[in-house]
This record gives sequence, C-alpha cells and structure tokens, in this order.
Amino acid sequence: PRTPQQPGLEVRYDTTPPTSVDDSSRPGDWSHPPHDGHSYTSPAVEQKILAIHNGYEPISHQAQNYTDAGGSTLENQRAAASSPRRPWLLLALGGLVVFVLAGVIGGVAGWRVTADLNQRPAGDSNPGTLDGDGSGGDGGGTGAGTGTGGGKTSGGGITVSGNATQIMQNSALAAVGWRIGSDFTVQLFFQGPDSRLRRLQYTTLYQNWTAPIDMDAAPRAGAPLGASQLWIVPDPTLPGIPQAELFYIGSPDKILGINWRDGYARAGLGDSINGLMYRTDNSGTQMAAYWPSMVVQASNGDVMDVTWDYESGFQAPKRIGVTASPGTALVMLPRESLHSAGDPNPASSARIVYRDTTGRLRNFDRSAAGLEQVSSGELPVTVDANFTMGGFAVARLDSDGKRSLSVNTWILYQDSKTGNISYVYEDDASGWKGPKTDPVFDGADKATHIACVTAASAKVPQVPLEGSHDLSHCFFQVDKKLKHVHFDGKSWEDMGIIPIP
Repeated sequence: PRTPQQPGLEVRYDTTPPTSVDDSSRPGDWSHPPHDGHSYTSPAVEQKILAIHNGYEPISHQAQNYTDAGGSTLENQRAAASSPRRPWLLLALGGLVVFVLAGVIGGVAGWRVTADLNQRPAGDSNPGTLDGDGSGGDGGGTGAGTGTGGGKTSGGGITVSGNATQIMQNSALAAVGWRIGSDFTVQLFFQGPDSRLRRLQYTTLYQNWTAPIDMDAAPRAGAPLGASQLWIVPDPTLPGIPQAELFYIGSPDKILGINWRDGYARAGLGDSINGLMYRTDNSGTQMAAYWPSMVVQASNGDVMDVTWDYESGFQAPKRIGVTASPGTALVMLPRESLHSAGDPNPASSARIVYRDTTGRLRNFDRSAAGLEQVSSGELPVTVDANFTMGGFAVARLDSDGKRSLSVNTWILYQDSKTGNISYVYEDDASGWKGPKTDPVFDGADKATHIACVTAASAKVPQVPLEGSHDLSHCFFQVDKKLKHVHFDGKSWEDMGIIPIP
C-alpha cells in the first residue's frame, strides 16, 4: 500500500471491495465501473430520457462513449450531430402531449403510475454498466409540494397511507434539483432506521413526492452525505441530461458514491470513486459537495477536497488551505453564476463555509485554480461546536434585472442547545446580513441536519445559475419527520411534512 497522500487524511489503495455496497443481489447485467470511468458497454438497452422523451431521441448505451463526466468527446459529439434524426421523434413529442393532457385530466391516475414505477423492485430495471460519472435513477418523478404526514392528503390531493417516521433520527440530509424548461425536479437523500440510504423525488409534473426508494447501500450509521448534480451532453443538438451524484462514508471509513440518470436503475449505480479506495481517518467528519468537488475534514482539522478532473477522473484528497474546528458542518456552493465545472482545471471555483477554531462561521472562496479570493472572510455569527448547517445560492440580478456573474447566498444554521434555526445572507455587494429567523423553523429537532437545493452550474456545457428561487427548498427534521420549507426570494413558506408511507 502507498503511504498517505496528505497528513491527517489516509488515502490507501487496496483490493478489498467496499463492504457497504452489496452487489450480490444485482441482476446479471450489472457490472462495476472501470476505474478510469469512461464508457457504457451495456448492449442495446435504450435510454428513455425524461418524461416520455420530452423532445429527446432514445439513445443506445452501446453507441455512447463518454470520455469524461461532462459528456462525450468532441469527435463523438460531431458524429452525433451529423447523424440522421430518427423518425420517431415526432411520435415521441406527440406522446408527450397526450401524456401531459392525461396527467392534467387524471391526476390520480398519473400519480398511481408513478407510484407503481417507484414501488417496483430494483431488479425490474435494466441497468447498463457504468462509467466514472455514473448514471441513474427512475424515469418517473413526483414533486416537492406540500404534505402533512402519514394518512393525510399531500399537495396533489393524493392520500398517502403510513407515517413519516421512516428516517433515522438526525440523519444526514442532502438534496439536489434541476430545471427542464418550466418544470423542476428535487431529489432528497437520507438514511433510514436500518442505516440504508433512501431517495425521495419530486417533479412539478405530478406535484407529489415519491415513496422512498431504497438505494441498496448502507453507509455507517450517522454517516455524512454530500449531493451534487452535473449535466451530460451525449448529443450537442439536444439539451443536457441531469445526473445526480451522492457521496457518503461507508463502513468503516471509505469515501463512496452512487449516481443516477433517468432511464437507468432506480436504486442508482455505484460511482467510479468506489474503486479508488479513498479513506478518511476522521470518524467525525462532515461532508459537502458541489460538482465537480466534494469536501471532508481530516482528523487534524484540515478541510480536504476531492475533485473530478475532466481529463483524468477523481483526484486524491488534498488540502484546500483551511483548518476548521473539529467536526464542523460544511457547506459548498458556487461563488459565481457561471461555475467552473467542465473546465480542465486542477480544482473548481467554490465557496466553502465552515466553523473556524474560534467558533466563527467563515467562508473560503477559491478560484478555478484553487486560489483563495479576497471575498473570503467572516460571517456575522458565532456558532457552538455541535451546530448544523445548510445553504443555497442563486444568481444575483443587476439593476436592469439581468443575471450578473455574482451570486446571492443564504446560510442556515442551528444552535444545538436551543434548537433554533437562523440564517445569514449576502444579496448585494455590501456584505453579509443577519442573523434572522422565521416561524417556519419552529420546532426543529435539536441536532437536526439541514439540506438545501442549489441548481448545478457549469461552463461546459454552459448552464448558468438563474436568479429564480423556484429551487430554493430546504429540509430538516421536526418530531423525527422531514420538514420542507421554501424561500421565494422575499419570504419563507412552510411546505409541511413530507409524507413517507
């Protein structure tokens, strides 16, 4: 074995497969990702992208040759662009119109179809093999609307039986979301009482949450989670395809990942980071992610970064230049509206928020080259050692209402002694404001984790942050249940308890 790459964070390479992911029950066409993480090899399985194609053509996995987490090579993209369009695209568009009308006229029927798809055993899916950037999830989704808990009526008028307590008390939480046209999707991740990972999904098409989807992975109990999302572009003539990534700490100390794309296994597929055997020596580390990076903390307090390099895959953990208080909560957000994802850089631009050794919240802003920016500094708040934290960002609009390069940022945090959740924010050039609080946070469980959604942004493909707050959703626990709140840019809205049957 090699010696540690960095002090405080053990990085060991071994041949022992991660014990927290059990592939023994997978169907026969499942295979582990190659460590260089580059190509799908499953024969003739067609990917049905988004709801009834939504303007996409089915793409054969065999025909794809992803060479990095951002999509195919330029040569393959050109080849795809020059290939003839399949004649069934118009039929697919027609099917979409019929499907949407059916959903509007018969909302209950639409929800029932989605529920059935999501309740099927994972073996009913047809997963292909997986490259380093992953693939994913179920083709059906439901939405981030209101909900009142077990046996109550959720936002779309659908009665959900059961209760909302099938979540580990004070489980780590992570969330991602993306827009397709005027619709959006939110995915929320947590641990169940059995320590296995669960995923909930919401899309505006159905206005309801799915039932929890078991992800067939069991991190260590109370493991930290970090979620992010990227855009895949197998065909430059079509919009990008969203792919969700979830990172976690497996038993005992391995950094592992799962990911999803619509049309692949609902339970997700193992990420290429699993084959690299990165380990952390800090059992108390927290985690945060914003593609293409993820951060954890070493036992000596150093905050460490694992970044996907678009030329060579995941890079071994390295220091970012910050020493934080032991066990600090972490938040990772974009620091500009056009994020550096997709660029061949040694790091990625980011804003990383943490508790320093004096108890102050600080933000460390870095460039795409990993260099500290002058915007780094203190937030106007001191927090206790066991605090929890979440945050989100949107593009800042200029005086003409147009998107600028700057971002507006909100950081939510909880005092572990009182249970009170407060927030600070930066929405102009004058700096941080607050702290403030709101009645929507009343009753939060002490030591609850907090997760908020920030849309993905990238230079390649070019997907900037928007100034809209339609994705500004946050989650935490109340009475051991999942509470959902939304910020519309001016005020907070209580979206209720998410029903988990």
